[in-house]
Amino acid sequence: MLIIENIRIATSEHPTPTTVAVDAGIISSVSGIDGARSGGGTRVIDGTGLWLAPGFVDIHVHFRDPGFTAKEDVMSGGLAAVRGGYTTVCCMPNTSPAIDSAGTAMYVDGQSRRTQSANIFSVGALTRGQRGTELSDMRGMDGAPTLCRELTGHGVAGVSEDGKSLMDEGLMREALFLAKSLGLPVMDHAEDSALTGGCINEGAVSKALGVKGIPGTAETNIVERDIRLARETGAHIHIQHVSAAGSVALIRAAKAEGLPITAETAPHYFTLTEEVLQSLPPHRRALAKMNPPLRTEADRAAIIEGLCDGTIDCIATDHAPHEAELKALPLESAPFGIVGLETAFAVSYTELVLGGHMALPQLIEKLCAAPARIIGLDRGEVREGAAADLAILELDGEYEINSEGFASKGRNTPFEGRMARGQVRATIRCGEVVYDGDSD
Repeated sequence: MLIIENIRIATSEHPTPTTVAVDAGIISSVSGIDGARSGGGTRVIDGTGLWLAPGFVDIHVHFRDPGFTAKEDVMSGGLAAVRGGYTTVCCMPNTSPAIDSAGTAMYVDGQSRRTQSANIFSVGALTRGQRGTELSDMRGMDGAPTLCRELTGHGVAGVSEDGKSLMDEGLMREALFLAKSLGLPVMDHAEDSALTGGCINEGAVSKALGVKGIPGTAETNIVERDIRLARETGAHIHIQHVSAAGSVALIRAAKAEGLPITAETAPHYFTLTEEVLQSLPPHRRALAKMNPPLRTEADRAAIIEGLCDGTIDCIATDHAPHEAELKALPLESAPFGIVGLETAFAVSYTELVLGGHMALPQLIEKLCAAPARIIGLDRGEVREGAAADLAILELDGEYEINSEGFASKGRNTPFEGRMARGQVRATIRCGEVVYDGDSD
């Protein structure tokens, strides 16, 4: 049994200190009085001055396993997840081999069950080998006996060609109809391949640095296509890592039409702009290189507005670790991607809540219940009878983000040295403490 005393519930509009009791992986009581301490096996946590949230859910991470484990693996990724307050994460399929079959999904599932950290689900590839020519074994992946299937009813959390869009529209329609029949969301990295080849946003900064840019239309062209295909097929399309104001406007209109469209963004898109690249020395600029790229202040403001009005459903990290030597290369040569699991809450809380854009319960919704709904996972509440996937948070006290303390193998963050508030003090999955900041 686990008892958390004197804790405030982060999802409550009017929080007062309370006691939460956990028994057999379930929240057994949430009350204003001390829970009964039964037996020598009871652990008591003093939550004075702290906040309790549902465990965060990230539906977009890259754990690089199999194939690229020098960058990350399921073990190190799982540890990074729980240090960031995440109790469920969904791994993208651009591994080697790609997660395009039940066998590869089962490999990731086997690795994840050994970590004893977060719930780690796979997202299956849309096409075999992500080559864009033949559909993957979606049906086989959906039926795989994974932890994801135990908790959502599906062997994988969704399907995606992540890292690129499936440009063959006929094959995309076929994939959408199949995914709809299985009840799986199609998670799309919206990028028009005809407009790729750049390394940062196309605009004043790319011109100043003398590098090729990626226009916002690379994203909005595919968002517009996806909305049309959702209208034609009725399939649930989830737009990944929205970065452009034009995309927000398109998604807002699609939702007003009642189309089955959901969307995510990431903390860097509502916190940073392309201008941060000019503030970094050349050997560190690739720490702010990701795909889609950081864009303008107008785009950043539109992302925040979209989060606040519900156009953008949730916050994901697109956690993408790389070796330090690769991210030290010039912008044109360095790989895309930054890590995010261990900074997401602090960056989001500092920017969105302390910045006056939204209240704490709304932020927690974007990090927990909203992404859980997208993948059909029953998580995201602190209530009696709910699964005890929880995060204990400290909201007071400013600290400096230091990647040297990360559990992830990746240190590639543009938030290095940034002052923030909001730290994860402990993470609980299925009633067990899987991360304890006091023992770090």
